[in-house]
Amino acid sequence: MSRLVIVSNRLPVSVRKVDGKLEFYPSAGGLATGLSSYAKTGGNVWVGWPGIASDELTDQDRQEITRVLKKDNCHPVFLTQKQLDGFYNVYSNSVLWPLFHHMEVGTTDTAAAWRMYKKVNRLYAEATLELAGKKDHMWVHDYQLLLLPEMLRVQRAKNRIGFFLHIPFPSPEIFLSDPHANELAQGMLGADVVGFHTSAYTDNFLGVCRELDIGIIGSRKVVLPERVVRVTDFPIGINYRRFADASRSLEVGVEHQKLRWKHRGRKVILTIDRLDPSKGLVGRLKAYQTLLKENPKLHGKVVMIMQAMPSRTEVPAYQKLRKDVEKLSKSINKQFGSRSWQPLEVIFSALPFAEYAALYQRADVAFIAPIRDGMNLVAKEYLASRPKSDGVLVLSETAGAAEELKEAVLVNPYKHRSLVNGLMEALSAKPAGFMARTKRMQRYLKRNTIDKWADTFMDSLEKPIPRPNFRVTRALNDERTAELLEDYKRSSNRLILLDYDGTLQPLVSKPENAVPSKETLHTLKRLAKNEHNHIVVISGRSRKDLADWLGKLPITLVAEHGGFIRLSGRKNWQKTSHLSQDWEKPVMGLFKRYTTLTPGSSIEQKEWSVAWHYRNASPFHAKKNLVILKKLLRPIARAEQLIIRENKKVLEVHHQDVSKGHITQEWLLDGQDFIMAIGDDNTDEDMFGALPTAAHTIKVGRGHTIANYRLQSPASVHTLLDKL
Repeated sequence: MSRLVIVSNRLPVSVRKVDGKLEFYPSAGGLATGLSSYAKTGGNVWVGWPGIASDELTDQDRQEITRVLKKDNCHPVFLTQKQLDGFYNVYSNSVLWPLFHHMEVGTTDTAAAWRMYKKVNRLYAEATLELAGKKDHMWVHDYQLLLLPEMLRVQRAKNRIGFFLHIPFPSPEIFLSDPHANELAQGMLGADVVGFHTSAYTDNFLGVCRELDIGIIGSRKVVLPERVVRVTDFPIGINYRRFADASRSLEVGVEHQKLRWKHRGRKVILTIDRLDPSKGLVGRLKAYQTLLKENPKLHGKVVMIMQAMPSRTEVPAYQKLRKDVEKLSKSINKQFGSRSWQPLEVIFSALPFAEYAALYQRADVAFIAPIRDGMNLVAKEYLASRPKSDGVLVLSETAGAAEELKEAVLVNPYKHRSLVNGLMEALSAKPAGFMARTKRMQRYLKRNTIDKWADTFMDSLEKPIPRPNFRVTRALNDERTAELLEDYKRSSNRLILLDYDGTLQPLVSKPENAVPSKETLHTLKRLAKNEHNHIVVISGRSRKDLADWLGKLPITLVAEHGGFIRLSGRKNWQKTSHLSQDWEKPVMGLFKRYTTLTPGSSIEQKEWSVAWHYRNASPFHAKKNLVILKKLLRPIARAEQLIIRENKKVLEVHHQDVSKGHITQEWLLDGQDFIMAIGDDNTDEDMFGALPTAAHTIKVGRGHTIANYRLQSPASVHTLLDKL
């Protein structure tokens, strides 16, 4: 029977040292609650950091911690303070946390921290693999361990691996701004199931995979060469019964009565969150300040209680935030308060459960307005704590919970007026008016608890996705490169077909500027000197461009996608077809018209094709006119047997019998024992399709392809060619 190995940054049990003695206590957070039924079942085990730097521990301490934690089905990963600083404080919390919350990354010197992040992820992998059997399932949690699923996958290809992210996943443009974005995304895709709180985060991740051209993106899945990854949303819930039943607790009742007496005759606004820049605490205070300023009638009749739990107190940004909150709080109380009324109460500490539950029950309004939040369970806890379905929830529309709790008063945390209006709406609302809305949200939360969240994820992990019936291109990694090089060394009659733009040379905004680099010329010359190699540059370029740039090299040149050929050692070009070119006049007419209508676009006329370049045009005008132009070209293409081909910011028209596929077949009768073809756009797909299955076909960059392998850029192409 399969066991479950849960892996998170921190264990559900933490350790501290007091007067030289070890103390064990429950870690903060709801994850332990949600997974308790799994963590304490049979041989299941939880891997994570025990909450104390190993520098403070003796060998005997480590042995004792391991022994005691084992009783709770926990296994420690010991980390030094240096490892914690780089992995946790800098990379996880000063890079990934703000990045994922669409905030400015406060540090620029992250190279060392990135190396430490990878190193610590490997330590977690080693600890996990030490415990996990070959049939066991592994469930990895959160942003501190993004690389871990892939590290586990490399060692355990057949194990079921899950990953869940507990914070927001950012938009593709934000995520891709991280220099390690590709490695992070690949790390997450080591899992069989990748889970997020909301469909918006799921869409963002799939968008990243699409931008990075990782596999084929399907409906809630990513199809990789070896397997299929399910990518979907699993909104986390709460222990609903715990909060709903708290009103019957004697201890909670005592605390509730204290609050009722203290704030008698006043409406209470409750706002709870960690002291974190992403939580928008200053914005909430400013909204309350404006509310009091604009509504003197509320003076003495309302009070806000803010519970701001300090976190990451060693980080300067968090230290500044606390000072800002303290300063603004004092200002509000000084500006509006009186001897008999203090409008704002701020609590900078954690509270016992009974006091939390009492606050939830006493508050007339819960003001939950983070700038960005993965889910926000406080909003759900507040609703669960209202046995009479009274009270009004004011919730940030950028919190993950807003996707489920649509009947709350939703506010925009970026707009001050939206926050103020939301508070006023909540305070002015008649309880009966919101009761039906609250009841509907409560029914939803009662059904979708944290236990159901865990069960749903595990059910998904147990259920593999069927393999599709098509091939997926694989990255040309070190192992596959080694196989290609071995084939190359064993062969004696080689055909190497190379595209030019986007393959040998990077794409440029002006086609005439794509002059070959010294590196390109040197590489081609070196390969051509080998008597066993036949080098062919097969391009959409004109004869003149290829002759001017590559004409002195002992290689075969093919211009205009196969329209002309110049064999190695010769100066004359041969025309490969004698088809009519009457089609060019109507096509040129359309191209000229839409070049005028699209500033920045241009026409490139060759002997066998006509191309419309729009790389330098306004994206809006180019996209709009491209659609119209293709529609107008289709009748001409059908009548004249033309191909309309859209490549990278280029629309090209040529006869269907002039293509890289047709010309490629000219060389396949020479008994080659090694064939390699490399290209980057749609015209190269014809070339790949014309080659035998044993050929090494390589796509450069993004986009669907029938090639066997993929390289990321022309630089990667040169790295490969240098090894031949």
